[in-house]
Amino acid sequence: MEELELDYTELEQVVENLLPGNFPLSFEELVSRLVHGEMEGLGEVLKEIGSWLLQSVAFPAEHGLRLFFLIIFSALFSNLSKAFSREGTSHIGFLCVYLLMAVHAAAGFSSSLNTAAEGMENLSGFVTVLLPMYCISIGVVNGSVTAAGYYQGTVFLLGFFEFLARYCLLPLAQVYIMLSFASCMQKKPVFDKLLELIVSLFTWIKKTLLGIALAMGAVQGILCPAIDGLKRTAVVQSASAIPGVGNLIGGAWETVLGAGAVLKNAVGLVGVLFLFLVVSLPLVKLAMHYLVYRVLAAVTEPVTQEMTEQFLQHVGTAQKLLLQTLCLGVMLFLLMLVVMTRITA
Repeated sequence: MEELELDYTELEQVVENLLPGNFPLSFEELVSRLVHGEMEGLGEVLKEIGSWLLQSVAFPAEHGLRLFFLIIFSALFSNLSKAFSREGTSHIGFLCVYLLMAVHAAAGFSSSLNTAAEGMENLSGFVTVLLPMYCISIGVVNGSVTAAGYYQGTVFLLGFFEFLARYCLLPLAQVYIMLSFASCMQKKPVFDKLLELIVSLFTWIKKTLLGIALAMGAVQGILCPAIDGLKRTAVVQSASAIPGVGNLIGGAWETVLGAGAVLKNAVGLVGVLFLFLVVSLPLVKLAMHYLVYRVLAAVTEPVTQEMTEQFLQHVGTAQKLLLQTLCLGVMLFLLMLVVMTRITA
């Protein structure tokens, strides 16, 4: 097993840059534990990771409280104006408070947009370093054709996703929130159908990318392992035919393959764990911002106007689009990893 150890130096440097300095565990240490069957300490490791994550994430309470008080002020002003039969005054007052809410929502969305972009950079940087190491272990166990096919397919898919995210998905979310700001200023929404079209287009792109990932995994699983299996069988049978040492070579070959399979699965499992960790902070931040708007919409529904309710729903949907974009990148890599682990088992 020592002969099959990988060089983790570059990967450790990337993880150190992507994770805060107080992270309790290294990539190499966790792989070593799994390879040597030291499972008893994993529970403590997970507790340490959970504690680190709770300490590193702050709930955006200040942003939510500001919006909450603005919404309550808008409702009070609107109801007070209606009591004196001043519909025009009521609407003007609502627009003034609405502009303040829109400014806060735009600032929150801008922060979430930067968080989503940061999460995709973390994902791309980590996968770029993890892939060569994982493909080396695949090459030892299954062969060079399978390793090369998986590497090229995953790099292409993640590169295609990064292009779509930067030039299509994130701009769609920006267009969505700008249209929602304009729509909610009117007493009667004017862009509802267009907003629904943007959400539908976003969903279609997401499902298409997942379908492409499944198709690529299926093609790789049908062809590449069969080619490597044929080569490996020919080599093993030829070596086993050597008088005297044939059986010894065959046994040693099986031992190397078994050790390589253990190492491959350990690297894959730890890679999945660290993948979640490097994108966990952006994911949790985006989820928190989305949760703020969902909670505000639920709590203030009895006292707010219909326009304010629609405003909160639309801004929450825009936050959800950013969250889904980052989740899509994670799902694509995990899907390719699961497919490859299955066909190279």
